Amino acid sequence: PNGEERYIEVKGRVLEGTVELTENEWKQASNHRDKYYLYVVYHCADNPQLYINTDPFGRLFAKPKGGVIIGAQDIMRNAWND
Repeated sequence: PNGEERYIEVKGRVLEGTVELTENEWKQASNHRDKYYLYVVYHCADNPQLYINTDPFGRLFAKPKGGVIIGAQDIMRNAWND
């Protein structure tokens, strides 16, 4: 509503677990730092819980694997609610 530009990647999981960003998604996260948001929804099937992470490139620990793997605890610990 305020005209703010955001680059948003959304990942959903039935339970809690790691999230993989592709090499291109991780590159976009590095290029757009403060405008890039990772929205992760856990428990999609029964009790959806949204975790919003800003600047995942700078704030989340990722393990290289073609793309990158980000742990559930890191996502939940660094998230904020919109």
